[in-house]
Amino acid sequence: MSSFTPRVWKSQPGSEAEHRTEAPVEPLHPRDVLRSDNLPIARTAFIGRERDVADAKALLNDHRLLTLVGSGGVGKTRLAVQVGSDLLDRYPDGVWFVDFATIADPELVSSVTAQALGMRQQEGRRVDEAIPAWLERKKLLLIFDNCEHVVEAVALLTDAILARAQDVRIVATSRQGLDIDGEEIVRIPSLDVPHTISDLTATAVMEFAAIALFVARATSVDKSFTLTDDNAPIVADICRRLDGIPLAIELAAARVKVLSVPHLAERLNERFKILTGGSRSALPRQKTLSALLDWSYDLLSTQEQRLFARLGIFAGGFGLDAATNVCCGDGLDEIDILDLIGSLTDKSLVVADTSGDRERYRLLESTAAYALEKLSASGERDAMARRHAVYFREQAESARERFGTGPVLAWMASLELELDNYRSALTWTLTQGNEPAVGGAIAGSLRFLWSTAGLSVEGRYWVERALEAVNEAEEPWVAAGLQSALSGFFAGKRSRDAAERAVQLYDAQGDVRGAARAQQCLSFALYQLGELDAAQTAIVQALAASRACGDFVTEVDSLNTQGAIEVAQGSVRTARELFAQALAINRDLGNELGAAIVLANIAEVEFNEGRPEEALLASSEALEIRVRAKNASDLAGSHNNSAAYRIALGDFTGARESAREGLRVAREGRVELLVAIGLQHLALLAALGADARRGAQLLGYADAQYVALGVLREPTELWGYDKLMASLRETLSEDEIATLAAEGAVWSEDRAVAEALKV
Repeated sequence: MSSFTPRVWKSQPGSEAEHRTEAPVEPLHPRDVLRSDNLPIARTAFIGRERDVADAKALLNDHRLLTLVGSGGVGKTRLAVQVGSDLLDRYPDGVWFVDFATIADPELVSSVTAQALGMRQQEGRRVDEAIPAWLERKKLLLIFDNCEHVVEAVALLTDAILARAQDVRIVATSRQGLDIDGEEIVRIPSLDVPHTISDLTATAVMEFAAIALFVARATSVDKSFTLTDDNAPIVADICRRLDGIPLAIELAAARVKVLSVPHLAERLNERFKILTGGSRSALPRQKTLSALLDWSYDLLSTQEQRLFARLGIFAGGFGLDAATNVCCGDGLDEIDILDLIGSLTDKSLVVADTSGDRERYRLLESTAAYALEKLSASGERDAMARRHAVYFREQAESARERFGTGPVLAWMASLELELDNYRSALTWTLTQGNEPAVGGAIAGSLRFLWSTAGLSVEGRYWVERALEAVNEAEEPWVAAGLQSALSGFFAGKRSRDAAERAVQLYDAQGDVRGAARAQQCLSFALYQLGELDAAQTAIVQALAASRACGDFVTEVDSLNTQGAIEVAQGSVRTARELFAQALAINRDLGNELGAAIVLANIAEVEFNEGRPEEALLASSEALEIRVRAKNASDLAGSHNNSAAYRIALGDFTGARESAREGLRVAREGRVELLVAIGLQHLALLAALGADARRGAQLLGYADAQYVALGVLREPTELWGYDKLMASLRETLSEDEIATLAAEGAVWSEDRAVAEALKV
């Protein structure tokens, strides 16, 4: 199977391939077949929920949906993560954590879920429909965290998953149930606290989970802290007045660094008296948390309060540069931001992660919501939201300029880290109708992230929404970028129309670089339509313009597209030269994924020129790169192609291994065409191994899939088909082949795969 970007080999006009249509699938795929979970890493000891964990694990034996319900700060997320961690060995397909806290738009629930699962979004298919199908054959545990604000969307998705994927279990955390059939609701209580505090010793109070948590967190911030018989009753009283809420206890415990235990209790008592008129014993749990946050907030300096509130504008986390650029000014100096963040971290209002190359900070869910309330009360929320959106527009534009000029995997990882912030900015600008040009610039600039990170459906959603909101006459540059991005979400005519409009808009502004990129997209679309002369004209213009302005990435894409056109026109020698140039530039740039695409294309050319050994070398090099990436289609295609090359070389054992691996990855990604190709390779191996009857049946299944998908075989698959038919005819009559193929044509995919694995 060819690896040209169109994924469909085009021959000269009039040939069989001219009438092929674009494969209607763009596969979903696992993020990394070697990983079995994406659970957050616990940085503190798990205290006081051992019985709750055991109960939850037991309930999952009998219930497929378990919803952990409780107030904010009670520890629902931590409990769910611990359950998932304990059950990793029970679920061969992993335990996957999906956090909805950072999104406000219910439309993003499915996209966030697909991203967490590592699924590539399938163009032309709703993500909420694709997820249950992708999970159908898997045995895994899903953790849906923070569902309350998007509960209807989560409930619909959960119901669809449970209806189709019988071996999937779901643990949801929410402040309310999902209210669907089969749901088992478990209400999470606060940690246990002493009912009386008189005559309590240090040993006695440590039997209570709330006190054990307080001591653990207090010790972590102040190594000199010690629980004694003298202060044990006071600590017990603090935890009792905090209703045993873990988040409240952690916030209070963090204060032992600057307050004695008696003074800490005194300050808490003062706060609660003011809030409740002296009736502290009747304090509701949620009001307790609010009171504790109020108390923590009031203890901050004016600068700390201002920064804390402004940090609430970030979604999913932030770096120091982001905090500095978005939050400084109007009372906050740039030079003070780091020290203030450090102070907020010391006080447990900000969580710091310094384990990576760059520091990362975040606010806990309840704390973040509180910070946003304070930001709104200050009248700064819209101003901060705009600064946040503008900052991430600049980051997106910078990322677009860097794409392909270095390792793409590292580039993608850095952008995925900020994906929640990009979504938040897009929601504020496009969904809520603020600064649509800013949102349009973000959506268009992230065009390469949407495709490389497997988020094509979400990307198209934002791009199309932006095109509706952006005034083309007032913002032609933004509109041009959106049209250029839109062309990448389609094939053929729709891609051509969007690319043509982008070229017109860029030309009108005199933007040579933008026009070159759009011309490359236009040529690509024309190539897909079989309009090879027009495609050649457009790509020559794109190549010349990209070279003139030093745009190496567009130059490489143009060389690759032109190589595909030359192959389709029969100029293989010219195509080789173009691919060689593209490969050299990609390697100079350090673009590993770009190099893999070219290597796979070179492999196909070599094979179809009768050089399977050279094809296998190029394909193996591409495969080494693709196993580290996210694209199941590319990975399965490389394995399938390697199987064909090995068959041609007589390495049937190696071919069987490659075909089986390609089949496995294709099924994981639910890429029907690549499943059919893998089965055809195994059918050929069966026929060559004196199992002609099974080979004919598998061929029948593969033929039926090609018809159902509306595509024809490409050159490598045509080679395999011809060789398979020749082998079958050596032992079977035409009638026998037809009868056996008809049997295979009605098999289910499971049956076809089971038979193929017997080869």
